[in-house]
Formats: sequence, C-alpha cells, structure tokens
Amino acid sequence: KAQLPPVGEEESPALRSDVLRAYGLTVYECDLNEVLRQSQDSGILYNATVIRQMITHDEVTQLPKIRFNGFADISIVPGDELIERLASSYSEVGIDETMVITRSNKRANVFNQGIRNMVLGREEELTTGDMLMVVKNKYKNNPSSEERGINTTINNVRHATPLSSGEGKDVEPPALTFIANGDRAVVRRVRNVRDLYGFRFADVSLEFPDYNAEEDMTVILDALMTEAPALTQEQNEQLFQRVLEDYEDIPLKADRMKKVREDEYYNALQVKFGYAITCHKAQGGQWAHIYLDQGYMTDEMLTPDYIHWLYTAFTRTTEHLYLVNWPKTQVE
Repeated sequence: KAQLPPVGEEESPALRSDVLRAYGLTVYECDLNEVLRQSQDSGILYNATVIRQMITHDEVTQLPKIRFNGFADISIVPGDELIERLASSYSEVGIDETMVITRSNKRANVFNQGIRNMVLGREEELTTGDMLMVVKNKYKNNPSSEERGINTTINNVRHATPLSSGEGKDVEPPALTFIANGDRAVVRRVRNVRDLYGFRFADVSLEFPDYNAEEDMTVILDALMTEAPALTQEQNEQLFQRVLEDYEDIPLKADRMKKVREDEYYNALQVKFGYAITCHKAQGGQWAHIYLDQGYMTDEMLTPDYIHWLYTAFTRTTEHLYLVNWPKTQVE
C-alpha cells in the first residue's frame, strides 16, 4: 500500500482484485508489509519503515528526518562529489547496478547528459554501451485489444510490486513479442541515422538483459531527451498523420489504418537514457547502489504523494543508498 501508484491514479489497477477478476482470475488478497531487500540492521530499512508509518498511520505532518548515525548502508553525497562517487559505483557494482532516481524527466535528462559526458566520456548522441530504458510499450505483432489489456496488466504488476531478487520471472510475457514500458536495454550498435516525417530515427542493435535476447530495432531518437515521459500526444499525432500520407493511395480507410499500425516508423521503439530515471520508472526495479535526488523540498511542499515517492525510492536499493545534497533540516 505504501508503493507509488501510477501517474494520475490513487491506487494501482494492477493491485485491485476487481480488475484482476475481470480477466476471469480467482483472486486471493493479502498485504505485503515486510521489506526483504535489506537486512534487519539496515539503515535503509529503518528509515523506510519510519517513512512507511507516516503513510499507514496518517502521520504526514512534517518532512521526515533521516537517521544516518550507526548505519553503514545510507549516506549523504554533496553535489560536488557526485561525479566521483558515481564513477566509483560503476567500477564497484557496474553501470547496470547503479541508478540515479530523481523527481522529474527534466532533472533526469540533466543527470543523464552529465553522466554520459562527465563520467562516461560519451559525446555521440547515442553509442555502443549506452544504457537505455523503454518508455512506451511496443508490440511486435498486432495483438487484439484483449491481448493488449493483458500485457499492460502484466506490466503494471511488474512495476507496482516490490519483488525480491530472482522473483517475478514467471510474469514476463513471451520474449520480445511485447517490450514493456520500463524494460532495460543496452546499445550494441548504432547505424543508419536518418530524418523522416519530421523526426529522427536510427537502426540499433539492442540487448535486453531481462529477456536474455538481442534484436535489431528502429528507434526514434526524439524521445531520448524529451521532458515528457515519452513522445507527447502532439508528436504522436504528427507522426501518425505524416506516416498516413504514405498510404493515401490505399482506397479503404480500414486498410490505411492497418498499414499505419504496422509501419516500422510509427511503431519505432521509444527510449530514454537509463542512468537516471524518475521514481515511477524505477518502480518494481532494484539496484545495488541508488543515488536519490529529491530536489528542493519545504514543509509547504509536503504531500502524501511525496511520502509515497520517498518510500518507493528508498526501497529500490539492495546495498547502499546515497542521498544527493540532502538538506540538514531533514537529518535526525
């Protein structure tokens, strides 16, 4: 119950029994309230429990104060030490086990560009080794609306439920028939960057570690740095209309629509860099080292949503939580 619900929702539909029963399932209910990622003497677990109690006991009256003394798995990172600390984490646990969690797509873009330029020394727009995160579901065939609904529900469960390491593999859809919003990918090769329909595309060889698979896909580069969660509604509409123009010679509207839905450019994979992400994108995932950037906070900005956000962010890590530029007013 303390997890962050989807954007615009007070509760995740994937965790509602009536929604699951609508798929003909027999549903049994219980509350998960024990965090298993950290040991009982963990400072992450101690502080997460305090934050969780603010949610479940309706005690949201002031910003939570974090206890650091006596704990080895939680610490503060000043901004001027962030680059050095991130480089150390990449060396110690790996890029794929290090994540920056922040409040907005705009801040995630700033972190991603800074990490690529100043930590990894990457100047190209997209290059071999880049870590990406899928930001829009992609269907490799043209499924029915029922299949889309089932796949979306599976994805919501994956990204709403706090799984311990190694669990949850049985809820994956068949490999690469459905690539879910939130899935990770590593760039192996980039080629044939081109401008079409007012957008930029590239053919990219991607490795999907969660599926143990590699595949060549067309990626839309415009999504990489947008400040929206993915391409905006206006951009999607623009792309749709421009692609539709290519099929104007087809007499039946239904046939034209079918061609657009199957078009490789209209269906190009939408991705962002995966070094820094929002907490909604981190939901359901876990990393050895988490760097948490909550940004500027005051008592006036305190809301139940913020407490859910903070609890979810705290519980993403398995080894060490680094709080970036954490204010002294929020230290116990």
